[in-house]
Amino acid sequence: MVADEELEIILNYLEKNVKGVGFNLETKKNIFFEIIYRNHLIFEEYKEHIRKKWGNFLKENENSIVKKTYTTFLHRHFDGFFSFFIEKFFGLKPKKSLELIIKEKISKTDLLFEYNYHLSEHEQKAFENLSKSLNHNIKGLFYPTAYLYFIIETLGIIIKGITDENLKISLEGAIYKSRENNVDVNFLVIVKDSRKETYEYYYKMVLYYFLKQFKEVPEKFYDPILEGKDNLYKLALKRYSKKKYREKLVDLLYHFNRKCRLLNNFCPLLDFFNYVCSRVEDSIFSKIEIIKKEYLKNFDYSTTKKNALIRIFDYLDRRSTLSSTFLANNLPSTKSQLNLFLLYKKYYFGSGLETLEVGDVLFLPKLFRKELNDFNRKGDYVINSNSIKNINSFLDYFALIPNRRLIDLFFNEIFNKSVSEINYEFFKSFFKSLNGKLDLILQEENKILAEDPNEYEMSFDFIVHHICRMLYVLIDKIFLEKNLEDASENFIDPRGRYISRNIALRVLELFIFQDYNFSDDLWPDFLLSLKQEEISKIFKKYNIKLSNKHFYNQIELNRLLITYNFQTFSEELFLEEWLIKTLIAPLNQFIMKINDSVSNPNNEVEIYDKLCEIFLSELFNPEENEEIKIICQNIANSFWKSIKI
Repeated sequence: MVADEELEIILNYLEKNVKGVGFNLETKKNIFFEIIYRNHLIFEEYKEHIRKKWGNFLKENENSIVKKTYTTFLHRHFDGFFSFFIEKFFGLKPKKSLELIIKEKISKTDLLFEYNYHLSEHEQKAFENLSKSLNHNIKGLFYPTAYLYFIIETLGIIIKGITDENLKISLEGAIYKSRENNVDVNFLVIVKDSRKETYEYYYKMVLYYFLKQFKEVPEKFYDPILEGKDNLYKLALKRYSKKKYREKLVDLLYHFNRKCRLLNNFCPLLDFFNYVCSRVEDSIFSKIEIIKKEYLKNFDYSTTKKNALIRIFDYLDRRSTLSSTFLANNLPSTKSQLNLFLLYKKYYFGSGLETLEVGDVLFLPKLFRKELNDFNRKGDYVINSNSIKNINSFLDYFALIPNRRLIDLFFNEIFNKSVSEINYEFFKSFFKSLNGKLDLILQEENKILAEDPNEYEMSFDFIVHHICRMLYVLIDKIFLEKNLEDASENFIDPRGRYISRNIALRVLELFIFQDYNFSDDLWPDFLLSLKQEEISKIFKKYNIKLSNKHFYNQIELNRLLITYNFQTFSEELFLEEWLIKTLIAPLNQFIMKINDSVSNPNNEVEIYDKLCEIFLSELFNPEENEEIKIICQNIANSFWKSIKI
């Protein structure tokens, strides 16, 4: 009862403060430490306890022939530190509910803990109430996973500060397991190298290219930044070693393997997969030939099973390319978010309804047909082939919308959501369908295997295991040689894009995916956004106006970090459902209602007046309202003349 009361007090405090500032990456630096300092005496004793343990470990290490790292220390003590921390400061009940499933020392720098936390009915209700209360603020974070995430981040900061080691501790995968009234949270805690040096130099490189677009920054300012940029390449060249990288790749791919298996989906590996495969396409080798001749030949699997693995690899290759194309456009500014929306709009709606129903544009076309038929039986306005053509044509006019405020206006009026919210939902539904299709492919392949009594079926874990090993073979083949000059010769452009230092950097970047397992195209803007406050000081110094359009906001940063790590997909729509419910139906209704509300749909003046009635607002200045009128005029003049009912 005491723990339950304490949890409620903490969650109420959290709710009150989060509603004021928003739940973001900075929360752990203030609100969560404020929660800890409510018991400052216990906190001081707790830190002293860790210091003593660490001091004893260092003394022991001095007398040891084989020197040990922080992973040995935390392998011994982290579970105790964690259990005490969540009980004394955050109202959870580790003795009753927390189970350490496994702890693994992966390498000198990496350590993995898998936990299961059983939620009592009281805890379930408390977190459910908090989630509902903060639904608008958290924008994609859900509880208690978010609670655990920030607790572990906070503990990591404390342990790093005491040990002064270049380590990072984070929650990197979490999933709900529900059985009748029992709800468990199964999660991974990873201890790893913070890669401080890599990120320091990488940031200098992206900062250099970012600042170059502003002429007001004097050339002399670039000297230390250029030095950091050069140091990144020097670091990459220094670390390039076939033997060492082979060992590190095994650890990295094991990390991805465990996350995929815990979440039971392929998403944690998706962008890494695309990064590797797209580089193989730049090489003189064939992906499939490498896999066949240098990997699958080492197994005594039947030809049927080997071909099944090839087909699954090919599916993931094609779909990861599509995913990467969309993600590369998931940039910070509202205009970029609009361009992303228009990109996937064109992909899905550009070829008409028939392609959606029977083509391979969608992952699950049968589900789309079913949802469409169900909707048409119940909906006020039937969706047909003309509807899709109208929607596709109507959305083309969104490209004319000039600024953030007007983009938000049009999206909120039609969809009741901002464009960035819609894009976030798109990716969640896209990934759910991608994994759903993978499940179906696996089922079909197992049906074929079942025809042979000597075969055994393939599990998801089996697939992930082999995909990881295939990626290892591909990386080893194209990137890892005795020297970088030989590695350059593996590529079509050995004197241009794939000179020695670029290859060294590409290999170094492979390991950044352990921390940021989303498209590498987004890393520059992501790192700049993390340092926005620091960059603002530079701009202030030179009297340069800095726009927020260059940076992800805190909500968007959260989304990038959590999409692959916490997503269980249990409550999300499949893409095929989402397209109908979120885009097609609202747009079709919007168009048809306007059409029905005027006496003559062919009268462009009537249509124009109706559109202005919807979109014009006193909240906008005269110039913006003129822009709205121009867009409405274009839609009334051009779109409504071509509309097909």
